[in-house]
Amino acid sequence: MIVISNAIPERVLITGGAGFIGSHLIDALLSAGRYVTILDNMSNGNQRWLDTVIKNRNLEFIEGDLSDESIILTAMKSQQQVWHLAGNADIPLGFSNTRIDLDSAVYGTRNILEAMVHEGVKEILFASSGSVYGTLAEENVTEKSGPLYPLSMYAAGKIAAEAFIASYANLFGIQSWIFRFGNVLGSRMSRGAIRDFALRLATNPSVLTILGDGTQEKSYFLIDDCIEGMMWLLSNVSFEQEKNVEIYNLGNPKVTSIRTIAANVVKAMGLSNVVFEYTKKKAWPGDQPVVRLDVSKVKTLGWSPKVNSDAAVSRAAEQMVDYLNLGER
Repeated sequence: MIVISNAIPERVLITGGAGFIGSHLIDALLSAGRYVTILDNMSNGNQRWLDTVIKNRNLEFIEGDLSDESIILTAMKSQQQVWHLAGNADIPLGFSNTRIDLDSAVYGTRNILEAMVHEGVKEILFASSGSVYGTLAEENVTEKSGPLYPLSMYAAGKIAAEAFIASYANLFGIQSWIFRFGNVLGSRMSRGAIRDFALRLATNPSVLTILGDGTQEKSYFLIDDCIEGMMWLLSNVSFEQEKNVEIYNLGNPKVTSIRTIAANVVKAMGLSNVVFEYTKKKAWPGDQPVVRLDVSKVKTLGWSPKVNSDAAVSRAAEQMVDYLNLGER
């Protein structure tokens, strides 16, 4: 059970609320009696994840895109806080469609902030990413690491969105929490290695092709820990005087290898003697094979994930196999 922060006001707008992280957040907020408005264009969302809550009297769903300023203004009316989770979730797509992250992350974030100013909304929580660190993340990176050279359009969009949030915070007094996530795991993931591996093994249970050379390793943590971490920081950390932006790395301090992920999916599916084959190159243009987040800032403040990276991968593999009905073949 996710503990809801007392700092969550009565009315909350969630962009991307029909997505993986957003749908879990909505479940938690509605269970705590909050009034929630979802703004989502359903490009990454899944109606199935909202089926159990869509008729809740405290929920309003608005289907619309962040490029539509009039829809955003409508959604922003009477809101007290914004959780900005919307954005392009298909990182490789940014290689062939170089505009998608510009539209969703940059213009979309600016439009959200402009509507906040218009309606007098003073709090925003933004889902950024460890991808902003680029090759710096091959070593442990803190929130002060830089300069930031993105390796993908997705990462560039996140950096630009952070910059717009910081500038609006300075100019208009908007309190802003920016969270640079590790890889968030759970059964509702629409993308990612765990889901991909499970689906490939369902087609061919004897051989698993792994994009890359097998040396990839990243910080992973569970969706409940992700949401609880944001809630905890919202409740327990005050802004310094004349400062309206706080940035936090949020994830696990240790990393998990792609080989370990593959082995956990194989185990969850009840398979054996699976041959791993590697493509011997980057998984895709703009791939960031290694991400090591230094999360000591958050730990020093008093919060850590309940489940470490390896255990999060193991649990998420079991959840995904069960979600896809692929166990014990």
